Amino acid sequence: MGVLADCLEAISTEGPGVFRYKDAASDSVVVDDRVYDLARKMVAPGTTALLVPDSASNSTNLRAYLHGLVATDVRVVVVPFSSRTSGPLDLDSALRLQDTLGVELALPGDVAQEGVPPGLQDRLTSLESTAELARTGEHASAYRLLPETLAANLRQLAELTTARQPVSVGELVSNSAAGGRRTTGGAGFVAGDLLPLAAVYYATFGDLPGLSLAELRALARPLSRRRLNHALGQTPVPMPLANVLQEFNSGRAVAALVHAPAGSPTPGSFWMVKGDDGQLRWETGTEPAVPVVLDGAVDRRTAVLEDPRSEIVVVGSDGVPYPPELPAEPTWAPWVSTNARRIGKNTILLGPDSSSTAIDEIVTVLNHHDGLIALVDVRRGAPSRHGTTLDALIAESLHRTLAKNPAISVVVATERNDELEFIVAEQHGRSSVQPTMVGFEKFWDVQGAGSAHRERYRSLTDGALARAEALAAPPKSGPSDLVAEFINQPTWKDVESYLQEHADDLLTGDVVQELADLESASVANGERISRYDDTQIRDSPFFREDRVLAAFRVLIKQEMLARKDPELVGKRPLEPQRRWLTDPVEPHTQTADSSLFLGYLTSRPLDEARLGEKVGDYEGGLLWLRELLQAMSNAEATKVSLADLVAVVRAKGELEEERAARRPGQAEIFRAHAAIVEAILDIVGGKGDAGRWLERLNATDCLTGADRVFWHFVLRDIIMPAFPEHKAELERMQNRINACYDKAGL
Repeated sequence: MGVLADCLEAISTEGPGVFRYKDAASDSVVVDDRVYDLARKMVAPGTTALLVPDSASNSTNLRAYLHGLVATDVRVVVVPFSSRTSGPLDLDSALRLQDTLGVELALPGDVAQEGVPPGLQDRLTSLESTAELARTGEHASAYRLLPETLAANLRQLAELTTARQPVSVGELVSNSAAGGRRTTGGAGFVAGDLLPLAAVYYATFGDLPGLSLAELRALARPLSRRRLNHALGQTPVPMPLANVLQEFNSGRAVAALVHAPAGSPTPGSFWMVKGDDGQLRWETGTEPAVPVVLDGAVDRRTAVLEDPRSEIVVVGSDGVPYPPELPAEPTWAPWVSTNARRIGKNTILLGPDSSSTAIDEIVTVLNHHDGLIALVDVRRGAPSRHGTTLDALIAESLHRTLAKNPAISVVVATERNDELEFIVAEQHGRSSVQPTMVGFEKFWDVQGAGSAHRERYRSLTDGALARAEALAAPPKSGPSDLVAEFINQPTWKDVESYLQEHADDLLTGDVVQELADLESASVANGERISRYDDTQIRDSPFFREDRVLAAFRVLIKQEMLARKDPELVGKRPLEPQRRWLTDPVEPHTQTADSSLFLGYLTSRPLDEARLGEKVGDYEGGLLWLRELLQAMSNAEATKVSLADLVAVVRAKGELEEERAARRPGQAEIFRAHAAIVEAILDIVGGKGDAGRWLERLNATDCLTGADRVFWHFVLRDIIMPAFPEHKAELERMQNRINACYDKAGL
């Protein structure tokens, strides 16, 4: 009974083993005692009863919830009642409700006082046995109404029992009155019922190793994945497609049961069977066998085999499942965030480096879970009218950890937090598991990309974590190892070293395209519509914009351009030539390489001997930025566009160790410089965004006195001469920069 009580969203406890689903139409209805009497009759060890109003027939959330219970072997009988009369449903109404819910219903004995209607003999079964009714001479006190699909699947099993000679899989399908029905998916199906797949095994090999045909028929209930795997006596495992084929080609395997992962475009389970002719075929027990096409772009079931999350059981010629030969499992080596550390084999802990009772209790549960999980020791950030926030460093670390590790689908938190929930579920499509207090009781809320609402559990269990995994969006494919290593360097100095070391591999058109694709995917993710309203998720104050991917692409592209320019041979790369910010800068006449961009990103020290005196790091950074702007103004020679310049300037100080090194409350000066460069693009870019520059600058911190002096001369001496038609608007922006004193000081 605890299983149903776990989900408290719209379900209340009505007594031992009896629960009630409430919707708006039935919340105030006082349910008739006859319905409660019927529910109590259905309750048995391992079986619970759920009261459901007929007004909930179109509830997709309820339907999905019930199907999830059935598919995980929870024995629940729905006891329907009328939201209008509060009493039990008549037979016709119950049949209509079952058509939409697709699960077993309980009905009172008076629905068939004149006997079971024709066509329902194998669907409407009395609670008492036939022998007991014959002995007492009484009518049935209650009935179980089986879904038509389940009844058809049971008839299929009966054919295997009564046949005088072995029945082939083809005959099983053609003789079945429900030929062509699906094992999962679609209206009217029985959730998770894999009885047809068991029938395929019985027809091919005989009794399952752990479940005879007679025992299966006696259950008279859907067969779940877990029970089928248990009956096979072998735990399914993920297998690369090449290894699956190797098992067949070696002669060890003649069949493989394939389980598609949650969220697969082709859901469900199916057999791949090797015939006497050596041909591989798909067998479902409900459809005619079809040849396997080993191309996932053509064959949707082969696409499931190609999915690394699919699970497979291989069966030998004797019908005995066996452990396959698998490649050595790589050690999980996550990209661990700066403010994170690994604990146990499958968990990353983010937050303070200290132990606590809450952390220890959670870790005890996580150590028994196989999935990859991030655990956040929550520390709250600044108060916000948008909800509870995370400490800025933890929020950044969480965002980067999820971005770097597509395999992490669940984040468990020590405290409920709105910003954490947004980062996890909205921005990254994962699932959050957070504690919440209801009165003096502690519960756990599960919220994922696939959630219509929070699901509430009484305790943190492996089942709650498994549910969270199911609600997460399917893992997105990550970048290649080469690109992943490149974009996950902790500082721009590390990026520069990595680029120098791996230049031959990185400086290719394929890498540029891969980086461009990552950019596009990041932009598209921000443009997704929120689950809560009609706005894009990037409009949320909790959304964390990617500011660096474009810079990586520009670095590679610019270096490739420079290396193709024969006139650069023997020339020094572009670099600052003048010591003072007020000095004019000569025009550039050669192609810029990545060194110019990295000079600014790393604040590379300048040559004291050449400039005549030492230049500090901060002022040196401004000199590099001035050189970049000058290169942009000579774009025909340097091949540096304003858009590329924006991409690079936006990325300064944004890599993880650089963000982690910031002092609390430190002004965002680098972002302010980037905002000014973006504002220049707004004004001169010709896209109708000229009016955005003031909004952009108002959203950033003010500049120091040295920075304002820098922009006065840069705008006057570089930008305005390059774009004379926009001088008036650029002067207005210059005045706004000079007037901003409020944060950074004088």
